[in-house]
Amino acid sequence: MKRIMEPRSVAIIGASGKIEKVGGAITRNALESEYRGRIYLVNPNTTSIFGRKVYASVEKIPDAVDLAEIVVPAPSVPHVMEEAARKQVQGVVIISAGFAEVGRDRLQAQVVRIAAEAGIRVIGPNCFGIINTEIGLDLSFTFSKALRGSTAFVSQSGAMCCGTLDWAYKEEMGFSKFINLGNKCDVDEADALLYLVEDPQTKIIAMYIEGVTQGRRLFETMKQVSRRKPIVVLKAGTTAPGARAARSHTGSLAGSTTIVKTAVKQSGALWTEDIEELFDAAQVLGQHPAQGRNVAILSNAGGLGVITTDWCHRLGLQVPKLPAQTVDELEAFLLPIASTANPIDMTGTAEYHCYKRVLNTLLQLESIDLIIPIFVSQGLITSDGPARAVVEEGRKGDKPILAFWMGGNTIINGVRILRRGGIPVFSSPARVAKAAAALVTYSEYRKKAIALGTVR
Repeated sequence: MKRIMEPRSVAIIGASGKIEKVGGAITRNALESEYRGRIYLVNPNTTSIFGRKVYASVEKIPDAVDLAEIVVPAPSVPHVMEEAARKQVQGVVIISAGFAEVGRDRLQAQVVRIAAEAGIRVIGPNCFGIINTEIGLDLSFTFSKALRGSTAFVSQSGAMCCGTLDWAYKEEMGFSKFINLGNKCDVDEADALLYLVEDPQTKIIAMYIEGVTQGRRLFETMKQVSRRKPIVVLKAGTTAPGARAARSHTGSLAGSTTIVKTAVKQSGALWTEDIEELFDAAQVLGQHPAQGRNVAILSNAGGLGVITTDWCHRLGLQVPKLPAQTVDELEAFLLPIASTANPIDMTGTAEYHCYKRVLNTLLQLESIDLIIPIFVSQGLITSDGPARAVVEEGRKGDKPILAFWMGGNTIINGVRILRRGGIPVFSSPARVAKAAAALVTYSEYRKKAIALGTVR
């Protein structure tokens, strides 16, 4: 896996100068990336692409090749694999589709046999490629660029990777690695986890899974890894129609949802139900751990504070009454019409100083483990000041802070301030509460693992 994800040299077999084609898009991304290793282009039908020399086969390359990315028609892949084996290539990523996902099991088995005999590790086939932001390597065919961050995304679906990249760029969410497994003819989720747990750039692992083949191995690996790094899982094919769709998509057998869900949770990984929840959880797991389940909510709109309280309660979080002394402190500077209960309603006139003082007060409470500040655009106060207050106070304490900012164009800058200040921000009561619950669940799991001495 290290030679695949951190290669010193790469050969793109099926390189093209036509960026509207998969081979061309991959070639463009690789050459335009910040990767400082050697990149070789292979195509028997031309001698130059984008002004770069092109080799007729991987065997013609004069230097050693760590990784080969294959973008040729499926029937030609075994021949290319044999050439890669003779070249002593150590890792291969097969972009080409047309294998087990469309019933060509024998063709895929042939690729597996060649790789096994040569000791080559294979990602794919039927995938979008890989990305390693730490070394600037982009071997995908997407037009979107990955921002650098601490979350690794492991996915069976290439389209999920493409869509995630585009969405994440808009949301300013960074990633350390993208590993698209495709049909998983060799490298699977367990292999990816074992690599990522040792990767210093990766702090959180998000996974999209369609089928589980070696379940015992996967869940044992999850258990080992989750003691050191949080894992968030989204499993597709959890209904009968969805399972059939997964089979036609990547040739995967979905497996029993109940068994898989139970095994994932018992391993210490977090189970999510949709894409939004998957990445919301990933965003918060880089925060300070939650020491308990007690949540304080402050808002400039009482109704949304109440709805958020409802969601917290549904998810097993507590929104306790505040100590009498704290209530007295809040009443001393909040407006008489404000509510100093928990949730705290600071009214629609709450601005920078109000958010700052309330947050400062709450951060000092031992009875509060996590804080959710809420801002709703009401036309009276811009969201910038409250956002700055949240960022400034968040840097002072060790309690996790998860923000909920509601609005449209008027909150864009405030949301940007929060994100760039390291505060996760969400757009609804359900999203922020689910993210808070995910953080609490993993914090509790890790605390138990530390107590048992199973964390190194």
